[in-house]
Amino acid sequence: MEKKGKRAVKEELYGIIETRNIEYVQYGVSLRFPTWYGSTAYFQQTTRHLGLRDSDGRRSAGDGIDEKPKSSRNVPESSDFWLETLCVCEYCFKYTDDPNELKKHSSQCRFRSKSPGRIQYRTPEISIRKVSGSRHPLFCQCLCLFTKLFLDNKSMYFKVDHYDFYIVYSNQTHKPMAFFSKDLTSFQKHNLACILTLPPYQRKGLGTLLMDFSYKLSIHDDIMSGPEQPLSPFGLAGYLKYWSTSICLQFLEGSLQGKSRVSLEDISKATGMRLGDILLTLRNLNCLSEKNEISLQELRLWMKHHRQHTHAFIDDDYLILDD
Repeated sequence: MEKKGKRAVKEELYGIIETRNIEYVQYGVSLRFPTWYGSTAYFQQTTRHLGLRDSDGRRSAGDGIDEKPKSSRNVPESSDFWLETLCVCEYCFKYTDDPNELKKHSSQCRFRSKSPGRIQYRTPEISIRKVSGSRHPLFCQCLCLFTKLFLDNKSMYFKVDHYDFYIVYSNQTHKPMAFFSKDLTSFQKHNLACILTLPPYQRKGLGTLLMDFSYKLSIHDDIMSGPEQPLSPFGLAGYLKYWSTSICLQFLEGSLQGKSRVSLEDISKATGMRLGDILLTLRNLNCLSEKNEISLQELRLWMKHHRQHTHAFIDDDYLILDD
């Protein structure tokens, strides 16, 4: 009974489907890779043709590269997939089922040379741009649609006006590589709603970089914060690694170095982390004594084996945050 209940709830979430219904993504003109999850949000619900409606039944602004209804013509009749290949622009995330349309669009996409949003962080190699959902709704809608193909529980696509998107760009190619979204109306003041490193750019530390950047925003705003809860098992594992590294750095090299007594509030002020997340991390590190005193020896031991993760942290010298 419980399993059926969970499935029923899942089916009520717009766009979510139990199986993959798009087989491949043609990402730009040169990259092609399989999807991880399905999404009905790209399709008209009654015909399964590419071309979508929002949750109120209205045509979305992000209805494809050429703004024409799609036929989903590139899927064999015997296939279980609704579409064999979704062609997506790697600059603006507009989409089509026609490779020729994608090629034509990619050569003249307006974001090819000038990316949206304002730069908040810039190193010689990458930039993080703040893109407002209210100012760039089409771009953000298309990004959210694309994200659903690689995140199982993504269910927000169209109502992006109260979200900011922080996107990592390559300074050399102007291509987006990873992003997180932030809900501006969050009562709990979460610093992150959704995070994804795009498939071609994974295993480069970009997820850790964005986690660290989200806490730089929290510290800048003088609040204790963290990601929306509950985290998936994969998300929790990623955050525990980040939280552990962040806390260890503060004790061994940062503002908490050399202090004889440190409270949870001290750690929170240094890291921007919520007290509950700090306590969870310290217990996970096995560095709390029976008297709840922190063992620096355990922190040093953990850091010895995880030092490589620190290369992905934000360099404060390159921050350009809004006042």
